[in-house]
Amino acid sequence: MSNRRQLGVRLPVLSDDLWIEILLSLPVESLLRFQCVSKSWKSIISSPTFISMHTHHSESTHNHARHLLHWFADKGGGVLDMQYQLFQINDSFNEFQKLEYPCQIRGGGYLVVLDCKGLILFAPLVRKNGLASLVLWNPAIRMSMTLSQPYKFGRFDGTAHVYGFGFDHTSNDYKVLRMVLIVDLGCRKSMLPFLSLAELYKLRTGTWETVKVAEDFQYTIADNRQALVNGASHWVGYHKRDMDFPKLVVLLFHMCEEEFRVMKLPDCLSSLNADLTKIGVSGGLLSLMEYNLHDASVWLMKEYGVVESWTKQFTLKDGRWFSPIFSFWNNEMILELKKREGVGLLYDLKTHKLIKNLRIRSDQVIESLIVKNTFVETLVLFNEVHAIRECENCLKRDMWCDSEKINEAKGKNCTREN
Repeated sequence: MSNRRQLGVRLPVLSDDLWIEILLSLPVESLLRFQCVSKSWKSIISSPTFISMHTHHSESTHNHARHLLHWFADKGGGVLDMQYQLFQINDSFNEFQKLEYPCQIRGGGYLVVLDCKGLILFAPLVRKNGLASLVLWNPAIRMSMTLSQPYKFGRFDGTAHVYGFGFDHTSNDYKVLRMVLIVDLGCRKSMLPFLSLAELYKLRTGTWETVKVAEDFQYTIADNRQALVNGASHWVGYHKRDMDFPKLVVLLFHMCEEEFRVMKLPDCLSSLNADLTKIGVSGGLLSLMEYNLHDASVWLMKEYGVVESWTKQFTLKDGRWFSPIFSFWNNEMILELKKREGVGLLYDLKTHKLIKNLRIRSDQVIESLIVKNTFVETLVLFNEVHAIRECENCLKRDMWCDSEKINEAKGKNCTREN
């Protein structure tokens, strides 16, 4: 079926398909401005079909590629200050655009779970009234959305919550996984929680569904950091029976098939200290990093699902001076320079040399810093009824030319003081 028929509109002069191809090649910022060119353009740009097509086009071509940098800085007294910035691929970390994060989370108490296809999920560190309020944010269009409350699993003693975020390409839908880990009060050996209950939120329907967890799937998640690879969210964990001497595995939830699975690790990795092992993604491959005071090593799973394909890529020495942060920039790794507040460095994995100061603007000690290679810009959330945009000043700053849209936004946008 042609793009013209899918969108259900016509455009003058040029063929409909040619107009659509031109619009698909434009960055999000331009599309937001070009809505006011005509009603036809506005109809196309705001249609769900075009939004989906544009996201796919941006992801596959990497046109107008931007990169997301965010970090948590310790302000003292246990308070974390979150910072977010976007930069262009050809800027080489020299020019940054600071972003104001969503008004719903400006009071603090949130952590970033992951970004997926241009959206970022914020999960609460502290739950209000026993329930968790999750927030989706689209930095490209400065819109955010608070998800509806889950059906089950209010807060009670002996629980922990872990979240996952991904995309189901079969249904063209974003999904949020909420896992509840419960302490087995009858187990005297350990008070660590294991996975017991789970729910899945689907953006297209705006509803939560219960996910079946097998009775023998009694695993605990060692770290809430997730790695999104091959349509599945991955975590480092181990079985309840191994709590005294943890044997690490990779736990995963497949977003399309909506089921939990276990991926074994080779002996050299399964015996690592769970508290000193991080999971991540490098070049589209599942990665593990083991670190201590002396060094840090990164392993890659060269062939997905094949245990024997895990290969050590490199070992970084001098752990006393540098703290490795599990983020990669092309063939470079990001490091934090210890005893120097707010200093980030790029380390060349091929030459094993420090090559650049990231010039991070922070007066506090960086607790966590993440760089996302090729952050996909998308219009997703643009037409969501419950999504809100930045305050009126932010709308003007973004040069929205549709005064009707600005007036419409006044009644449901953030209350941040100007």
